[in-house]
Amino acid sequence: MVTRSLVTLGVLGTAVLLAGGGGGSGGGTGVTPGGALEVKVFNEKIPAGGTVQVKYSLTNPRPIMGGGPKLINYGFEVFGVAANSPLGDTYGIALPYKDTIAVEVVSPSGDYGTSDYPFLTISMGVPSTAAAGTQYPMAFPDTVYQSPTGPVTLSNAVPGILTVGGSVSIHGLLPGGGTWPAGTFVRVQGSGFSPKTKLTAKGRISIPYYISPTEMGFYLLDLTALDSMLVTAQNPDNSSATYYSYLRGVPVSKPSRQILEKADPIFQILTHGFATVGPLPALLPGQFMGLAIQNPTPGPVVVSFYNQTTGASSSIMLPSLGRIVDELGALMNGLGFQPGDVITINSTSGVQMVGFTADEAAWTLKPWLPQF
Repeated sequence: MVTRSLVTLGVLGTAVLLAGGGGGSGGGTGVTPGGALEVKVFNEKIPAGGTVQVKYSLTNPRPIMGGGPKLINYGFEVFGVAANSPLGDTYGIALPYKDTIAVEVVSPSGDYGTSDYPFLTISMGVPSTAAAGTQYPMAFPDTVYQSPTGPVTLSNAVPGILTVGGSVSIHGLLPGGGTWPAGTFVRVQGSGFSPKTKLTAKGRISIPYYISPTEMGFYLLDLTALDSMLVTAQNPDNSSATYYSYLRGVPVSKPSRQILEKADPIFQILTHGFATVGPLPALLPGQFMGLAIQNPTPGPVVVSFYNQTTGASSSIMLPSLGRIVDELGALMNGLGFQPGDVITINSTSGVQMVGFTADEAAWTLKPWLPQF
């Protein structure tokens, strides 16, 4: 899982980190029917040039069906965003633009926010120029979401603090999501690793292997769902970093539209081998429909598109852990389509999919799901 939203605000050496949501799975549930929707932000200590994963939890887990916050972004490089949804049905899309990031998240079952795990994590680069001891307040702004019983506001009274320091960080896992058999080797990428680094994970794993200062790894001992797996790295100086895993797919091509170049799809962890899109609606000038597709499987897949009205067809190959984001026309090799057409999507193995409608005049993306 994978998937994403956003991030940071830096002013005169301090940064207020703001965030949206993504798709993911895992973690227990401890749903409280009442109480304030207070957001807890974890403190982090990460060296300059490392990767911090900012973590946001609800003190009283509650069902959330979705929302569309617009977040301020002033500078840290954002590597990806994920959200914890026990049923794995959360989807959406994030769109950076100028100094903001607009995020749209939808949870059809309303289980987003019901886990004891962080409901949202954001991975970003700590500036290599940041001086040791520099502190960045990490606050979650008051944000209105929809719940099964109406609007709710998530607020954060006490910001977490990112302190530049320590000696170790975790950048990500490869693979980071999906279900993988026993014997799979999982690469842990980061910084500050040494042969004395202690690496632990929530799950049955082999003795970890040191590979380099930026990589360690371990073998899975059981069939394991990697989505939301908690991994911790600790050095002899007691510096430590924690990371909740998700599938951060590797783009296989550059999108054909500028608005999509930094778009960050938020995938359900659910996979499908068949889907339909349509009947396609009539759109205004500057609007178009698109798809994001991600392959969480161990091998390559071929995804085929077929226009039921015209008979036009095309296909793409996605390698393991690859993803593509583009307008529907580009995915179909530029073959035209008309309002009312229905597009069939077939994959040789289950893939993750989310659709979106773009408006280039308003510079917005709105997520939707194909029919599965």
